[in-house]
Amino acid sequence: MSLNIYRNKSDIPDNIKLVTNNDLFFNAETSIKNTELAADILMKVDKAKYNSSLTFIGRTQELGALNKSMLSTGTKVLLNVIEHPGICFNIVECGDNALEFIPKIRTGYVLWELPVLAYKGDPDCDITYKGTHYTDFYKFLYAVEREERD
Repeated sequence: MSLNIYRNKSDIPDNIKLVTNNDLFFNAETSIKNTELAADILMKVDKAKYNSSLTFIGRTQELGALNKSMLSTGTKVLLNVIEHPGICFNIVECGDNALEFIPKIRTGYVLWELPVLAYKGDPDCDITYKGTHYTDFYKFLYAVEREERD
């Protein structure tokens, strides 16, 4: 299954739940996984390291383990998408540092109402958008940009 990207709420299939409050959902439903992708997200978005499913070590290590609720919203959104691939998450609150992980997520659903990103990373992706499958993130971004102009 690909990462399915929607630009409008009305495009999301009726059988897929949309989460718009990522912080609340994350705090109640999502745990931190000790995976390579999660570790990369923690480090690059929050300068943090995995400690347990409920805690992380932040950039100020002297504080010790911090509760997962202290993570940035961008990190929470990405971890939500990864852990709950059957639910659609609105990524409007993600900054560029979090959005750069979108091509690395291979399954799930996101609502990205304005997919704009100055991306300079690996183009490899697995994205479905409006019935078209993209394996090159630059081609996906170009298609969205072209759509905006038309």
